[in-house]
Amino acid sequence: MNRQLSVLGVIHSRLFGFLLLMVTAIVGVSCSDQAQVPEAVIVDWSSPAGAGSVSPNLSLDLDGVPILSWIKVSEDSVALQYSRWDQTQWSEPVEVSRGSDWLVNRADFPSVVQLSESLWAAHWLVMTDPSVFAYDVVVGLSTDGGTTWNNSLTPHLDGTHTEHGFVSFFADDKDVGLVWLDGRNMTGGSHTEHNPQSMKSDTGMTLRSTKLTAEGTLFESQIIDGLVCDCCQTDIAQTDDGAIVVFRNRTEGEHRDIYYSRMVDGNWSESKPVASDEWVIAGCPVNGPSVAASAGRTAVAWYTEAKGYGQVKLAVSEKGSDTFKPALEISSGDSVLGQVGLAGTEDSGFIVSWMTFKGETKGELRLGYLDGSGHFGPEVVATDIGFTRLAGLPQMVVFGDRVILSWTGGDKSNKSVQVVSLDTSLIIK
Repeated sequence: MNRQLSVLGVIHSRLFGFLLLMVTAIVGVSCSDQAQVPEAVIVDWSSPAGAGSVSPNLSLDLDGVPILSWIKVSEDSVALQYSRWDQTQWSEPVEVSRGSDWLVNRADFPSVVQLSESLWAAHWLVMTDPSVFAYDVVVGLSTDGGTTWNNSLTPHLDGTHTEHGFVSFFADDKDVGLVWLDGRNMTGGSHTEHNPQSMKSDTGMTLRSTKLTAEGTLFESQIIDGLVCDCCQTDIAQTDDGAIVVFRNRTEGEHRDIYYSRMVDGNWSESKPVASDEWVIAGCPVNGPSVAASAGRTAVAWYTEAKGYGQVKLAVSEKGSDTFKPALEISSGDSVLGQVGLAGTEDSGFIVSWMTFKGETKGELRLGYLDGSGHFGPEVVATDIGFTRLAGLPQMVVFGDRVILSWTGGDKSNKSVQVVSLDTSLIIK
């Protein structure tokens, strides 16, 4: 027994001496040469929006750093807030504007974007006549890098109690450009009031554009397309040849395919189809396209049910071309819900996101990668979605070697904006 205690005592003594030596060595290094001791960097991608937040939007600043905006809902008002990624975490939220008569909608949501070194733009939606679901676009500008926001303005001057929304911004030299869906020609104010069989091109939803100076002066208003789908999102990408806008078009025969228009010499070109799916549907699918540019190439992703089931498609336009190659089918089946996102990568490829149905109210947010040679890799499940209808249009940007995704999570009584980050190596293989 005594011998065992003696042996244990020797072991304990030697262990204590070894630990003391290690502590002394660590302290010595940390005091004399801190650069030799790597410190763990904690990166927190969790959402800065908190409880009661909905309708996220993701954009990139001029340095390619993510900007996340959202609507914060309280008992008597709602506010548009945003946060910018700051190396290891989101910055403290900045409030752009607040109101008590705003439209809060899962499909038509506000945005905050940077357009030049000092000029930022934001937009939100204000109800004008709830009885006909009429609302206006309101734009706010910041000339000090998004810190303070000046008086707001409305980019459309028709004064009608109709729908105006689904905004996308673009940069036009030192000025701000934007496009939106405009319902000023729609009798009754709302798309819900119309008989599709009697719809004519001069009484439907239009796609319009205008530009404004940093001081808020409007100029160069234009109709891009005289009849478009009532409530599908628009999207814009800045290419080497100028801005390109994509949207869901509509014919008097109720074909709802994806079209595009390019900014040429300061004006939008005549709209053309990205592809001819010939999806016939007498109603808006609330499922808009997404566009992105990468190394001179432009890609468009979208959703269709032209064949009676869900399809996610993607088409590419090569550098210098004004046409798109035949579309690729990215994913298809009854479980495919669309709500696509698209982002370019540094190697001239594109990452596309879309939602699928999983059962009851649940779903998945999936990702896929199209490389520069036209090869599309296997699908990757990025995250589960607890409530697909609540999620709205999930947002996606590529930041360095990360894919950043955001959507509205929770349930009907406890909504909150969610954010996840994935390494691109999980997708680009």
